[in-house]
Amino acid sequence: MAIDPDKFRNLREDLDDIVELAPGDSGAEDLIMDTVLGKALRETEELVEESRPPRMYVFGRSGAGKSSLINALANRQAADIGAVKPETVESELYHIEFPNRYSSWDIVDSRGLFESATPGGDLPENTKKFMKQDVKEYKPDILLHVITPDQARAGEDDFAAVKDMREELDQPFPPILYVVNKVDQLGNLGEWPPEEHESLAGDIKEVLDFVAQVTERVDEAEMHPFTDNQPLHGYKFDCAEYVGIVPVHLQTKENYWNVEILSQLIGDFLPADARLQFMQAQQRQELMRDMSRDLTKRFSLIGAGVGAAPTSAADIAPLTAMQLLLVGLIGGFSCEEIEKDTVEDYVTSMCGTTAAAFGFRGLARGLVQFVPGLGSAISGAVAGGGTYAVGHSAEKYFFDDTVQKPSVFLGEGKEYIKEIIN
Repeated sequence: MAIDPDKFRNLREDLDDIVELAPGDSGAEDLIMDTVLGKALRETEELVEESRPPRMYVFGRSGAGKSSLINALANRQAADIGAVKPETVESELYHIEFPNRYSSWDIVDSRGLFESATPGGDLPENTKKFMKQDVKEYKPDILLHVITPDQARAGEDDFAAVKDMREELDQPFPPILYVVNKVDQLGNLGEWPPEEHESLAGDIKEVLDFVAQVTERVDEAEMHPFTDNQPLHGYKFDCAEYVGIVPVHLQTKENYWNVEILSQLIGDFLPADARLQFMQAQQRQELMRDMSRDLTKRFSLIGAGVGAAPTSAADIAPLTAMQLLLVGLIGGFSCEEIEKDTVEDYVTSMCGTTAAAFGFRGLARGLVQFVPGLGSAISGAVAGGGTYAVGHSAEKYFFDDTVQKPSVFLGEGKEYIKEIIN
Protein backbone atom coordinates (compact mmCIF):
# COMPACT_ATOMS: atom_id res chain seq x y z
CA MET A 1 0.00 0.00 0.00
CA ALA A 2 2.55 2.53 -1.09
CA ILE A 3 3.17 4.87 -4.00
CA ASP A 4 6.67 5.16 -5.43
CA PRO A 5 7.18 8.83 -6.43
CA ASP A 6 9.47 7.84 -9.33
CA LYS A 7 6.87 5.50 -10.82
CA PHE A 8 4.23 8.16 -10.36
CA ARG A 9 6.30 10.55 -12.47
CA ASN A 10 6.62 7.93 -15.21
CA LEU A 11 2.87 7.35 -15.21
CA ARG A 12 2.22 11.07 -15.35
CA GLU A 13 4.44 11.42 -18.46
CA ASP A 14 2.58 8.58 -20.20
CA LEU A 15 -0.69 10.47 -19.83
CA ASP A 16 0.48 13.12 -22.30
CA ASP A 17 -0.05 10.59 -25.10
CA ILE A 18 -3.78 10.54 -24.40
CA VAL A 19 -4.21 14.30 -24.65
CA GLU A 20 -2.87 14.16 -28.19
CA LEU A 21 -6.04 12.26 -29.12
CA ALA A 22 -8.07 15.40 -28.59
CA PRO A 23 -9.31 17.01 -31.81
CA GLY A 24 -9.35 20.74 -32.35
CA ASP A 25 -6.81 23.53 -32.21
CA SER A 26 -4.09 24.02 -29.64
CA GLY A 27 -6.12 26.67 -27.85
CA ALA A 28 -8.88 24.18 -27.12
CA GLU A 29 -6.31 21.64 -26.01
CA ASP A 30 -4.78 24.09 -23.54
CA LEU A 31 -8.21 24.94 -22.18
CA ILE A 32 -9.27 21.38 -21.50
CA MET A 33 -5.85 20.51 -20.14
CA ASP A 34 -6.16 23.24 -17.53
CA THR A 35 -9.84 22.52 -16.82
CA VAL A 36 -9.54 18.78 -16.34
CA LEU A 37 -6.17 17.06 -16.38
CA GLY A 38 -4.26 20.09 -15.12
CA LYS A 39 -6.35 20.32 -11.93
CA ALA A 40 -6.10 16.59 -11.33
CA LEU A 41 -2.34 16.66 -11.74
CA ARG A 42 -2.02 19.51 -9.29
CA GLU A 43 -4.05 17.47 -6.79
CA THR A 44 -1.82 14.42 -7.17
CA GLU A 45 1.45 16.36 -7.30
CA GLU A 46 0.58 17.89 -3.93
CA LEU A 47 -0.26 14.43 -2.63
CA VAL A 48 2.76 12.55 -4.04
CA GLU A 49 5.50 14.83 -5.39
CA GLU A 50 5.35 17.30 -2.50
CA SER A 51 4.90 14.57 0.09
CA ARG A 52 6.98 14.95 3.27
CA PRO A 53 7.26 13.17 6.62
CA PRO A 54 4.61 14.14 9.17
CA ARG A 55 6.03 15.66 12.34
CA MET A 56 4.26 14.65 15.56
CA TYR A 57 5.04 15.96 19.04
CA VAL A 58 4.23 13.36 21.71
CA PHE A 59 4.01 14.30 25.37
CA GLY A 60 2.49 13.02 28.58
CA ARG A 61 3.32 11.76 32.05
CA SER A 62 5.31 8.68 32.93
CA GLY A 63 3.38 5.48 32.32
CA ALA A 64 0.93 7.00 29.87
CA GLY A 65 2.18 4.80 27.04
CA LYS A 66 3.86 7.24 24.63
CA SER A 67 6.18 4.59 23.15
CA SER A 68 3.30 2.15 22.83
CA LEU A 69 1.33 4.81 20.98
CA ILE A 70 4.06 5.34 18.39
CA ASN A 71 4.45 1.58 17.90
CA ALA A 72 0.70 1.20 17.47
CA LEU A 73 0.48 4.02 14.94
CA ALA A 74 3.48 2.68 13.03
CA ASN A 75 1.86 -0.78 13.14
CA ARG A 76 5.17 -2.31 14.23
CA GLN A 77 6.20 -4.61 17.04
CA ALA A 78 8.01 -2.86 19.90
CA ALA A 79 11.26 -4.64 18.95
CA ASP A 80 11.26 -2.79 15.67
CA ILE A 81 11.66 0.52 17.47
CA GLY A 82 15.42 0.00 17.19
CA ALA A 83 15.06 1.55 13.74
CA VAL A 84 14.32 4.87 15.45
CA LYS A 85 17.47 6.97 15.74
CA PRO A 86 17.90 10.43 17.30
CA GLU A 87 18.84 13.22 14.91
CA THR A 88 20.66 15.19 17.62
CA VAL A 89 21.30 14.76 21.31
CA GLU A 90 19.66 18.07 22.23
CA SER A 91 16.47 17.98 20.19
CA GLU A 92 15.38 14.39 20.64
CA LEU A 93 13.91 14.48 17.15
CA TYR A 94 13.48 10.90 15.99
CA HIS A 95 13.23 9.77 12.39
CA ILE A 96 11.36 6.53 11.63
CA GLU A 97 11.96 5.04 8.20
CA PHE A 98 9.49 2.83 6.31
CA PRO A 99 11.67 2.06 3.27
CA ASN A 100 9.29 -0.43 1.64
CA ARG A 101 6.45 2.06 1.89
CA TYR A 102 8.28 5.15 0.57
CA SER A 103 7.55 6.91 3.86
CA SER A 104 9.14 8.26 7.00
CA TRP A 105 7.95 10.02 10.16
CA ASP A 106 9.50 12.62 12.45
CA ILE A 107 8.64 12.16 16.13
CA VAL A 108 9.57 14.89 18.61
CA ASP A 109 10.02 13.56 22.13
CA SER A 110 8.83 15.89 24.88
CA ARG A 111 12.04 15.35 26.87
CA GLY A 112 10.10 14.05 29.85
CA LEU A 113 8.75 17.50 30.69
CA PHE A 114 5.44 16.17 31.92
CA GLU A 115 6.97 12.94 33.22
CA SER A 116 8.74 14.84 36.01
CA ALA A 117 5.52 16.12 37.56
CA THR A 118 5.29 15.74 41.32
CA PRO A 119 2.99 13.13 42.89
CA GLY A 120 0.71 16.00 43.81
CA GLY A 121 0.34 16.94 40.16
CA ASP A 122 2.48 20.08 40.05
CA LEU A 123 4.52 20.60 36.89
CA PRO A 124 8.21 21.57 36.95
CA GLU A 125 8.73 25.32 36.80
CA ASN A 126 10.28 25.36 33.34
CA THR A 127 7.83 22.96 31.68
CA LYS A 128 5.98 25.61 29.69
CA LYS A 129 9.19 27.42 28.80
CA PHE A 130 10.89 24.36 27.31
CA MET A 131 7.80 23.12 25.55
CA LYS A 132 7.26 26.52 23.93
CA GLN A 133 10.85 26.36 22.72
CA ASP A 134 10.18 22.92 21.25
CA VAL A 135 7.09 24.08 19.40
CA LYS A 136 8.94 27.08 17.99
CA GLU A 137 11.97 25.07 16.94
CA TYR A 138 10.45 21.89 15.53
CA LYS A 139 7.11 23.25 14.26
CA PRO A 140 5.19 19.99 14.69
CA ASP A 141 2.10 19.35 12.59
CA ILE A 142 0.13 18.01 15.56
CA LEU A 143 0.53 17.51 19.33
CA LEU A 144 -0.43 14.14 20.81
CA HIS A 145 -1.15 14.43 24.53
CA VAL A 146 -1.15 10.88 25.91
CA ILE A 147 -2.90 10.31 29.23
CA THR A 148 -4.40 7.45 31.23
CA PRO A 149 -7.85 7.73 32.86
CA ASP A 150 -6.24 8.32 36.27
CA GLN A 151 -3.95 11.00 34.86
CA ALA A 152 -6.89 12.72 33.21
CA ARG A 153 -8.54 13.17 36.60
CA ALA A 154 -5.35 14.35 38.32
CA GLY A 155 -3.82 16.29 35.45
CA GLU A 156 -5.82 19.49 35.17
CA ASP A 157 -2.54 21.39 35.57
CA ASP A 158 -1.31 19.70 32.38
CA PHE A 159 -4.30 20.89 30.39
CA ALA A 160 -3.99 24.38 31.83
CA ALA A 161 -0.29 24.53 30.94
CA VAL A 162 -1.00 23.69 27.32
CA LYS A 163 -3.78 26.27 27.19
CA ASP A 164 -1.44 28.94 28.59
CA MET A 165 1.22 28.07 26.01
CA ARG A 166 -1.28 28.43 23.20
CA GLU A 167 -2.18 31.93 24.40
CA GLU A 168 1.43 33.00 24.99
CA LEU A 169 3.11 31.67 21.85
CA ASP A 170 3.67 34.29 19.15
CA GLN A 171 3.07 31.87 16.24
CA PRO A 172 0.35 29.46 15.12
CA PHE A 173 0.00 26.67 17.67
CA PRO A 174 -0.42 23.11 16.37
CA PRO A 175 -3.74 21.33 16.91
CA ILE A 176 -3.90 19.03 19.95
CA LEU A 177 -5.30 15.50 20.01
CA TYR A 178 -5.91 13.90 23.39
CA VAL A 179 -5.23 10.15 23.47
CA VAL A 180 -6.68 8.36 26.50
CA ASN A 181 -4.72 5.11 26.82
CA LYS A 182 -5.30 2.06 29.05
CA VAL A 183 -9.08 2.42 29.10
CA ASP A 184 -9.28 -1.32 29.84
CA GLN A 185 -8.34 -0.43 33.42
CA LEU A 186 -11.64 1.36 33.94
CA GLY A 187 -13.78 -1.75 34.10
CA ASN A 188 -13.83 -4.83 36.24
CA LEU A 189 -11.48 -7.70 35.51
CA GLY A 190 -12.55 -9.48 32.34
CA GLU A 191 -14.73 -6.63 31.06
CA TRP A 192 -13.37 -6.28 27.54
CA PRO A 193 -14.06 -5.19 24.83
CA PRO A 194 -16.19 -2.17 25.74
CA GLU A 195 -18.62 -2.82 22.87
CA GLU A 196 -19.78 -5.87 24.83
CA HIS A 197 -19.83 -4.30 28.32
CA GLU A 198 -22.21 -1.40 28.82
CA SER A 199 -20.76 -0.41 32.19
CA LEU A 200 -17.22 -0.11 30.77
CA ALA A 201 -18.50 1.87 27.77
CA GLY A 202 -20.17 4.27 30.21
CA ASP A 203 -16.96 4.69 32.18
CA ILE A 204 -15.06 5.53 28.97
CA LYS A 205 -17.68 8.13 28.05
CA GLU A 206 -17.37 9.69 31.51
CA VAL A 207 -13.59 10.12 31.14
CA LEU A 208 -13.91 11.57 27.63
CA ASP A 209 -16.56 14.06 28.79
CA PHE A 210 -14.31 15.11 31.66
CA VAL A 211 -11.37 15.78 29.32
CA ALA A 212 -13.67 17.76 27.01
CA GLN A 213 -14.79 19.85 29.97
CA VAL A 214 -11.35 20.68 31.36
CA THR A 215 -10.10 21.62 27.90
CA GLU A 216 -13.19 23.89 27.59
CA ARG A 217 -14.58 21.89 24.69
CA VAL A 218 -18.01 21.71 26.35
CA ASP A 219 -20.18 22.92 23.47
CA GLU A 220 -21.95 19.71 22.44
CA ALA A 221 -22.67 21.16 19.01
CA GLU A 222 -18.92 21.06 18.31
CA MET A 223 -18.44 17.49 19.59
CA HIS A 224 -19.12 14.69 17.14
CA PRO A 225 -18.91 11.07 18.35
CA PHE A 226 -17.39 8.51 16.00
CA THR A 227 -20.01 5.96 17.06
CA ASP A 228 -23.64 6.87 16.45
CA ASN A 229 -25.47 7.94 19.60
CA GLN A 230 -22.54 7.34 21.96
CA PRO A 231 -18.89 8.46 21.97
CA LEU A 232 -17.43 5.04 22.75
CA HIS A 233 -14.71 5.52 20.13
CA GLY A 234 -14.10 9.19 20.89
CA TYR A 235 -15.05 12.71 19.83
CA LYS A 236 -14.00 14.81 16.87
CA PHE A 237 -14.23 18.57 17.44
CA ASP A 238 -15.25 21.31 15.06
CA CYS A 239 -12.27 23.33 16.21
CA ALA A 240 -8.91 24.26 14.75
CA GLU A 241 -7.25 24.24 18.19
CA TYR A 242 -8.35 20.86 19.49
CA VAL A 243 -8.66 17.86 17.17
CA GLY A 244 -10.59 15.61 19.52
CA ILE A 245 -10.35 12.89 22.16
CA VAL A 246 -9.77 9.23 21.34
CA PRO A 247 -9.67 6.29 23.80
CA VAL A 248 -7.27 3.44 22.97
CA HIS A 249 -5.93 0.15 24.27
CA LEU A 250 -2.31 -0.44 23.20
CA GLN A 251 -1.08 -3.34 25.32
CA THR A 252 -0.09 -5.68 22.45
CA LYS A 253 -0.40 -5.54 18.68
CA GLU A 254 -2.74 -8.53 18.72
CA ASN A 255 -5.38 -6.69 20.76
CA TYR A 256 -4.94 -3.04 19.81
CA TRP A 257 -8.27 -1.26 20.12
CA ASN A 258 -9.47 1.88 18.32
CA VAL A 259 -6.10 2.62 16.68
CA GLU A 260 -7.56 2.92 13.16
CA ILE A 261 -9.96 5.66 14.27
CA LEU A 262 -7.05 7.43 15.97
CA SER A 263 -4.97 7.14 12.79
CA GLN A 264 -7.80 8.44 10.63
CA LEU A 265 -8.32 11.47 12.87
CA ILE A 266 -4.61 12.33 12.84
CA GLY A 267 -4.56 11.97 9.05
CA ASP A 268 -7.57 14.27 8.70
CA PHE A 269 -5.82 17.06 10.57
CA LEU A 270 -2.34 16.72 9.10
CA PRO A 271 -1.38 19.14 6.31
CA ALA A 272 -2.05 17.71 2.85
CA ASP A 273 1.65 17.28 2.06
CA ALA A 274 2.20 15.17 5.20
CA ARG A 275 -0.85 12.93 4.88
CA LEU A 276 0.32 10.33 2.35
CA GLN A 277 3.46 9.30 4.19
CA PHE A 278 1.58 9.09 7.47
CA MET A 279 -1.18 6.90 6.04
CA GLN A 280 0.72 4.51 3.81
CA ALA A 281 3.44 3.84 6.40
CA GLN A 282 0.90 1.95 8.51
CA GLN A 283 -0.31 -0.52 5.86
CA ARG A 284 -3.85 -0.36 7.17
CA GLN A 285 -6.19 -1.19 4.33
CA GLU A 286 -9.15 0.83 5.54
CA LEU A 287 -7.05 4.00 5.81
CA MET A 288 -5.84 3.63 2.23
CA ARG A 289 -9.35 2.80 1.04
CA ASP A 290 -10.54 6.03 2.65
CA MET A 291 -7.83 7.92 0.75
CA SER A 292 -9.03 6.27 -2.46
CA ARG A 293 -12.60 7.34 -1.85
CA ASP A 294 -11.56 10.88 -1.01
CA LEU A 295 -9.51 11.12 -4.22
CA THR A 296 -12.40 9.70 -6.25
CA LYS A 297 -14.72 12.41 -4.94
CA ARG A 298 -12.22 15.19 -5.66
CA PHE A 299 -11.52 13.92 -9.18
CA SER A 300 -15.27 13.60 -9.78
CA LEU A 301 -15.80 17.27 -9.01
CA ILE A 302 -12.97 18.17 -11.38
CA GLY A 303 -14.59 16.01 -14.06
CA ALA A 304 -17.92 17.72 -13.50
CA GLY A 305 -16.31 20.95 -14.67
CA VAL A 306 -16.07 19.50 -18.17
CA GLY A 307 -19.71 20.30 -18.81
CA ALA A 308 -19.00 24.00 -18.32
CA ALA A 309 -16.08 24.08 -20.77
CA PRO A 310 -16.86 25.37 -24.31
CA THR A 311 -15.48 22.27 -26.03
CA SER A 312 -16.94 19.03 -27.31
CA ALA A 313 -15.22 15.77 -28.21
CA ALA A 314 -11.92 17.25 -27.09
CA ASP A 315 -13.12 16.86 -23.52
CA ILE A 316 -12.87 13.08 -23.69
CA ALA A 317 -9.07 12.93 -23.93
CA PRO A 318 -8.09 14.78 -20.73
CA LEU A 319 -11.12 13.39 -18.90
CA THR A 320 -10.07 9.84 -19.76
CA ALA A 321 -6.46 10.60 -18.89
CA MET A 322 -7.61 11.84 -15.49
CA GLN A 323 -9.67 8.69 -14.96
CA LEU A 324 -6.71 6.47 -15.84
CA LEU A 325 -4.56 8.45 -13.41
CA LEU A 326 -7.22 7.85 -10.75
CA VAL A 327 -7.15 4.11 -11.47
CA GLY A 328 -3.36 4.05 -11.15
CA LEU A 329 -3.42 5.92 -7.84
CA ILE A 330 -6.09 3.65 -6.37
CA GLY A 331 -4.02 0.66 -7.44
CA GLY A 332 -1.05 2.19 -5.64
CA PHE A 333 -3.15 2.81 -2.52
CA SER A 334 -4.06 -0.89 -2.41
CA CYS A 335 -0.89 -2.90 -2.92
CA GLU A 336 -0.04 -2.61 -6.61
CA GLU A 337 2.75 -0.66 -8.27
CA ILE A 338 1.60 2.68 -9.66
CA GLU A 339 2.47 2.06 -13.29
CA LYS A 340 0.97 1.45 -16.71
CA ASP A 341 0.70 -2.32 -16.20
CA THR A 342 -1.54 -1.79 -13.17
CA VAL A 343 -3.88 0.47 -15.15
CA GLU A 344 -3.83 -1.94 -18.07
CA ASP A 345 -4.72 -4.85 -15.82
CA TYR A 346 -7.82 -3.00 -14.61
CA VAL A 347 -8.98 -1.86 -18.06
CA THR A 348 -8.54 -5.25 -19.68
CA SER A 349 -10.39 -6.93 -16.81
CA MET A 350 -13.33 -4.56 -17.31
CA CYS A 351 -13.33 -4.83 -21.09
CA GLY A 352 -12.43 -8.47 -21.51
CA THR A 353 -10.05 -7.45 -24.29
CA THR A 354 -6.34 -7.00 -24.84
CA ALA A 355 -6.74 -3.76 -26.78
CA ALA A 356 -5.02 -1.93 -23.93
CA ALA A 357 -1.73 -3.46 -25.01
CA PHE A 358 -1.47 -0.72 -27.64
CA GLY A 359 -0.40 1.70 -24.97
CA PHE A 360 -2.20 4.47 -23.19
CA ARG A 361 -4.20 5.39 -26.26
CA GLY A 362 -5.58 1.88 -26.28
CA LEU A 363 -6.32 2.17 -22.58
CA ALA A 364 -8.20 5.41 -23.18
CA ARG A 365 -10.31 3.88 -25.97
CA GLY A 366 -11.03 0.87 -23.79
CA LEU A 367 -12.12 3.04 -20.87
CA VAL A 368 -14.53 5.05 -23.01
CA GLN A 369 -16.25 1.82 -24.05
CA PHE A 370 -17.46 0.97 -20.57
CA VAL A 371 -18.24 4.40 -19.17
CA PRO A 372 -21.81 5.00 -20.39
CA GLY A 373 -22.58 8.42 -21.76
CA LEU A 374 -19.13 9.43 -22.97
CA GLY A 375 -19.73 10.78 -26.42
CA SER A 376 -19.24 13.91 -28.44
CA ALA A 377 -21.29 15.97 -25.98
CA ILE A 378 -20.48 15.45 -22.32
CA SER A 379 -22.55 16.92 -19.52
CA GLY A 380 -21.06 17.73 -16.17
CA ALA A 381 -23.19 15.01 -14.56
CA VAL A 382 -21.90 12.38 -16.97
CA ALA A 383 -18.26 13.51 -16.73
CA GLY A 384 -18.30 13.79 -12.94
CA GLY A 385 -20.55 10.79 -12.38
CA GLY A 386 -18.50 8.69 -14.80
CA THR A 387 -15.29 9.57 -12.98
CA TYR A 388 -16.94 8.67 -9.67
CA ALA A 389 -18.02 5.35 -11.19
CA VAL A 390 -14.53 4.56 -12.47
CA GLY A 391 -13.04 5.31 -9.03
CA HIS A 392 -15.48 3.05 -7.19
CA SER A 393 -15.04 0.30 -9.76
CA ALA A 394 -11.26 0.52 -9.37
CA GLU A 395 -11.60 0.44 -5.57
CA LYS A 396 -13.63 -2.79 -5.79
CA TYR A 397 -11.12 -4.28 -8.20
CA PHE A 398 -7.93 -3.49 -6.30
CA PHE A 399 -9.11 -3.75 -2.70
CA ASP A 400 -11.72 -6.53 -2.99
CA ASP A 401 -10.50 -8.38 -6.10
CA THR A 402 -13.99 -7.95 -7.56
CA VAL A 403 -14.86 -7.03 -11.15
CA GLN A 404 -17.70 -4.52 -11.18
CA LYS A 405 -17.88 -2.31 -14.23
CA PRO A 406 -18.22 1.46 -13.80
CA SER A 407 -21.76 1.32 -15.20
CA VAL A 408 -22.85 -0.25 -11.89
CA PHE A 409 -21.88 2.92 -10.02
CA LEU A 410 -22.84 5.54 -12.62
CA GLY A 411 -26.26 6.34 -11.13
CA GLU A 412 -24.72 6.77 -7.68
CA GLY A 413 -22.04 8.98 -9.21
CA LYS A 414 -24.53 11.26 -10.94
CA GLU A 415 -26.53 11.63 -7.74
CA TYR A 416 -23.36 12.55 -5.84
CA ILE A 417 -22.48 15.24 -8.37
CA LYS A 418 -26.00 16.68 -8.36
CA GLU A 419 -26.04 16.78 -4.56
CA ILE A 420 -22.69 18.60 -4.39
CA ILE A 421 -23.49 21.08 -7.16
CA ASN A 422 -26.96 21.85 -5.90
